[in-house]
Amino acid sequence: MSDFPSEEIKSRLDIHDVLSGYIRLSKQGASYRALCPFHNEKTASFYVSIPKQIWHCFGCGEGGDIFTFVMKMEGVEFVEALRILAKKAGVTLKSQDPKLANERTALQDLCAQATRFFRNNIESTAGEEAMAYLKQRGLKDETIEEFQIGYAAAAWDSLYSYLAMKGYKADMMEKAGLVLLSEKSGTKKYYDRFRDRIMFPIWDVNGTVVAFTGRYIKPRENEGKYVNSPQTLLYNKSAILYGLDKAKTEIRKADSVVLMEGQMDVIMAHQDGVKNAVAVSGTAFTPLQLRLVKRYTPNITLLFDADAAGDSATQKSIALAQQSGFNLLVARLPDGKDSADFVVAHTGELAGHIAKAVSIMDYYFSSTFGKYDAKDVEGKKQIARVLLSQIKKIPNQIEAHHWLEQLSTKLGTSMAYLETEMRTMKDEQQFLPEYDDAAKEQEKPKAKKTQLDKLLEHLMALMYAVRDKKTLKIIFEKFGDFELFSGLAADQMAAREMAGAPTLKIFDLFMKYSRIGKQETDIEPALNEQEKSIFAEITLVAEMAEYPDIGKEIVFCASRIERELVDDAMRQLEAALRQAEAERDAKLSEHLFSEVSALSAKKNKLLTYFQATHEEKTKGEKTA
Repeated sequence: MSDFPSEEIKSRLDIHDVLSGYIRLSKQGASYRALCPFHNEKTASFYVSIPKQIWHCFGCGEGGDIFTFVMKMEGVEFVEALRILAKKAGVTLKSQDPKLANERTALQDLCAQATRFFRNNIESTAGEEAMAYLKQRGLKDETIEEFQIGYAAAAWDSLYSYLAMKGYKADMMEKAGLVLLSEKSGTKKYYDRFRDRIMFPIWDVNGTVVAFTGRYIKPRENEGKYVNSPQTLLYNKSAILYGLDKAKTEIRKADSVVLMEGQMDVIMAHQDGVKNAVAVSGTAFTPLQLRLVKRYTPNITLLFDADAAGDSATQKSIALAQQSGFNLLVARLPDGKDSADFVVAHTGELAGHIAKAVSIMDYYFSSTFGKYDAKDVEGKKQIARVLLSQIKKIPNQIEAHHWLEQLSTKLGTSMAYLETEMRTMKDEQQFLPEYDDAAKEQEKPKAKKTQLDKLLEHLMALMYAVRDKKTLKIIFEKFGDFELFSGLAADQMAAREMAGAPTLKIFDLFMKYSRIGKQETDIEPALNEQEKSIFAEITLVAEMAEYPDIGKEIVFCASRIERELVDDAMRQLEAALRQAEAERDAKLSEHLFSEVSALSAKKNKLLTYFQATHEEKTKGEKTA
């Protein structure tokens, strides 16, 4: 085994296997591509190289290996990414390694110990009432085991005492959200957050317990039905979907997720065979949760309770998901039952009702006409207000006209009146919830590339795509024809104003190493993170390059770079000449004029060469 665990992990894990656990990859030649999970896009610009075991997004510029991917997807530091990937690879990390003994790992251990403690409780005499309640709700033994449902005893400090006996410190228990601190009478005392409650562990997408929900068995005065873990280092409720760790494989298979309201709904859905169900766990659907879903599918079926709260949650979720480009359907169960109760009463029928899910507009029509009286003038006005605001958002005119016809028929109102009313309405976003800036997805702005940046990177990609050393040598000899091109490699300041420093640094190293036969791997150690990202993009393009005559393509690209440099030099000289003439400096004007004339002649010669090269290249492409 390697002394470096990261290298051992890389040797055991293929990048395709790791990334396909998070996003949908489709094969393209020797590479794979996907919609980038780190920024919103409709056309896939995220590429994965199997030979190089790297990934890169041409849209946002992010890139790296399996470790950088997991760090970004999970929002963790390297040590935690190492732990996640070690588990996948079957690599045992040395527990005495001080780098691994971090706070996050300690909190995960605490949550795992608490889960075992609660599980033992529910199997004991103390948990008999809790177990009886679960059975009464229709849960099978295997379901209780699968979801690791437990019981927190009624004593004030049973969990605290158990964890203390195991050697855990009180301040870490508090950080994990398992205990609370009381300072009554001037004395510090810790007590359990969860007491006499059925305990539902909450997992992150990797199957690690990060938090808990505790439900009372019987109603209590001045206490809510549920007690939840607070926000911790491990647990951000806005970024967790209950059951996703168990559902993600089925979501990918079905290419659809069923979004439900509560944990018990998801548990019973899974028991009934609907394995692609997850829950928002009582919180409003958030952008971070949508981002999680987008790793696996663009298709969502909403199945919330049929009460007012469920209706509101459905409408908020629709508005948010529509903004992110999801395909949405809405399912409803008969008799207004919630999903958990429906499964008990109608075992095996849940999937059939989900399959009958309707479009967003069908849902809005059903919901709105069910809420207001269409025979009453005020009711008609309310129905029109809600539905016209939704119809107005439909970009396709034919579809919008269809729903206007439906509304006209159902209300018994002229379409002309409805169209007039809709035109006067302001665009409404009544169902879109507000989020703190910290909760909004922050997209990293991508540095704008100049034309010369793009040409230089394209040239390097083409050169790396040439595998024959003799051909490469001939091409480098051909570069001798380009005077200004050679000046660029010599680090001319004029060129550096036209292109970004990272690209030019890579190009200088490329010219230096390529002439002496070194490979792309020799360049990487000299690059910073930004430069490595650009370089990864170049090498990925090289891997995918397909040209009938790559030598001609390289010379053509080089001639375009030469033109860019000549045009820039001409602009600078002409500006200086105008300034000299304005200042009546005859001697300088004469000197600059001669330089402009010489460069103009060079430009005409280059243009002739460029046209000939372009015609030869085009002719070759037509005959290929």
